Amino acid sequence: MNKRLLVIIVSSFLLSCADTRSHITTSKTDQDTQKTNTNKIKYTCNRNTLLSVQFTSTTHDNDKKIAIINGFGKQAIILPYKSVASGFLYSNGKYMLRGNEEHVTWTVGRMVPFHCSVDDNPPHQKDRK
Repeated sequence: MNKRLLVIIVSSFLLSCADTRSHITTSKTDQDTQKTNTNKIKYTCNRNTLLSVQFTSTTHDNDKKIAIINGFGKQAIILPYKSVASGFLYSNGKYMLRGNEEHVTWTVGRMVPFHCSVDDNPPHQKDRK
């Protein structure tokens, strides 16, 4: 009986010490939005292909970079960032986007790569080194 009474008293004391003040919180979506950098670029590619690429990264974690590609097929393609020595590389195995902000190479599976640029005129294969 004494042990029960002691447990009740200690529990009551601990509960009274708990911080019960209300806190101002934001939703997880709001927090994620505040921490995300987004850059949208439209590329014109050879073979009459237009790609709209949204580069997204979190401000505190460089490992959380993705590229969202629209314009190739009906659904958006989300590619994770892969570390490279220069420029950038986003790939999931089947799709690959590699280059810099002005010129990229878009590869789909074993197809011949698309060469793309920010300009309205797509780069020609012979112009690329």
